[in-house]
Amino acid sequence: MAKKKGARSSDRTDPMHNKSLAIRTVLEQLPSGKASDVADAVKTQFGHDVSKNMIYMIKTKLNMAADGRVKKLPKKSGASGLTSAASWVDAIKLARQLLNAAGDLPNATALLKALADK
Repeated sequence: MAKKKGARSSDRTDPMHNKSLAIRTVLEQLPSGKASDVADAVKTQFGHDVSKNMIYMIKTKLNMAADGRVKKLPKKSGASGLTSAASWVDAIKLARQLLNAAGDLPNATALLKALADK
């Protein structure tokens, strides 16, 4: 049997009906506030009883969203990068030539490090 629409309606964009949104709203006002201060502010502004654990969970998720993403390194001018399969194949061929010319991996690594310092 299908779930009846409207049996339990909740507005996810209203902090009066959404505890997490209420906590996020208060955290915008008190970004460095303690969990007990945030819980008191949520209670007075929105009427929700929230636990400290819920506040810490939302703070953690906010920090993950801000800091947990992979940051792209800026490209050096003139460096094309390995953007296609053909460029990877060319880079592997050049690496193989370098290994053959240097004789072994430590020598090739030393050459690359010397070039990177310039």
